[in-house]
Amino acid sequence: MAYFNEPLLKQDLNALAFANGNGIETAKTADNDTKEFIPKDNSNFEIAHLLSIEKTKLIEALAQFPATALWLINKYKETDTSTELEEDLAIEPALSSILIDIKKQFHALSLNASSNGIEKVDKKNLVLALQVFPFSFHDLTELINIFAYSYKYREIYCQSLAQDAENKIGILFKRLEASNHHKPISADQWLASLMLYDEDFLFLSSSDMHKYYTNAVFYEHNWLKLRKKLATANTRLVLFIANQYKGHFLDFDDLVQEGQTGLLKAIDRYDYRLGFQFSTYAGYWIRQAISRALSRCERVVRIPCGRIGTINKVFRTKEQFIARTNREPTTDELAEHTALSNNDIHAVLSMSQSAMSFEGSSEDGETSFAPIDFVEQQIFTPAFTQIAKDDLDNIMDKALKILNPREARVICCHFGIEVDKEMTLHEIGLELDLTRERVRQIQVIALNKIKRNFGEQLINFL
Repeated sequence: MAYFNEPLLKQDLNALAFANGNGIETAKTADNDTKEFIPKDNSNFEIAHLLSIEKTKLIEALAQFPATALWLINKYKETDTSTELEEDLAIEPALSSILIDIKKQFHALSLNASSNGIEKVDKKNLVLALQVFPFSFHDLTELINIFAYSYKYREIYCQSLAQDAENKIGILFKRLEASNHHKPISADQWLASLMLYDEDFLFLSSSDMHKYYTNAVFYEHNWLKLRKKLATANTRLVLFIANQYKGHFLDFDDLVQEGQTGLLKAIDRYDYRLGFQFSTYAGYWIRQAISRALSRCERVVRIPCGRIGTINKVFRTKEQFIARTNREPTTDELAEHTALSNNDIHAVLSMSQSAMSFEGSSEDGETSFAPIDFVEQQIFTPAFTQIAKDDLDNIMDKALKILNPREARVICCHFGIEVDKEMTLHEIGLELDLTRERVRQIQVIALNKIKRNFGEQLINFL
């Protein structure tokens, strides 16, 4: 199979050729435009070629509605482009400039519509700006759902379906019925923006909306059908790659399911005009989806995928160092060989530690101990503490009995024994009608009595 020598831009649609077994051929369409050429010996190329055509037609039909531009402006703000982009949206460096251009053309069109009618030049500029935007799969399906609600709300299908072919009527009814299972768009900013513009401006007149919406539904039907066909044709590739990851933390069925999500991402991003094999391109996305699913499931605490690569790099360097020197590397040596800072090395080593079940596993024997067996229980009072407390209470009762009532009262009040709170010498003196100095002398006498009789026993509690 012949490959293209250099990548082609998306706008160079007439500079393509397809090869068969005999060489290069050309073909002309009905309007004398050069047809895009694709290799006939590869069904993936053929399906991808038709898929690209139907997706382009779908975007062109949706671009006729100014509501598409308003929806994009609200969803992908220029200031938050880097944080609000969907995962499956093809991120391009000029995406923010595309959004600015769409916003500029939309405002120009809305001003002309409010003043002296819509101008064809402004409408054409907005359509061209929308066609450049890299719509994701979810963008296209969500826009179709939005227009489905408006289409049913305006009851256009009751007036215009008789004019369509029978196959289009069936596809349209199926799509309208499918939109009932999707929740309508309820974003406050999007709904507030709709109130600022006329319905006929955003969603066109009834006849124009019926024309473009039915075309969009028909193109979406063909696009999804070809998308499913290309995914089905490469199911064996997913099974082959998923089989290489067996024995990990996921079952084989889960590996296949994750691989299918990677395959769908590859289908949405694949550009057949670059001349590369689809299986080679899709294999990267399938492996990435499976490896990310494994990294999410193999740890109790999920680690970002970017950190997983750093962890693997550090441990790979560590193994190579041990193989060369027969010793464990220090943190400084790891930082030097991996071009990372010491703080990064410490962070990688701490987060790469394996998790252990706090209560142990059922596979362990009955005589084995779990970490919970070595943790001090704070719920129940330890028996030794309770015994010591009881002994101390008994000794203090005996010690107070050898004191006279006034001495016992001074000791109990000052140290908070059998009273609500501890009292100062001055407060005790006011209660007993004594001076503070006399209370202090009584306390000293009482403590000396307790020390002579129970000093050796009380010192063990210190």
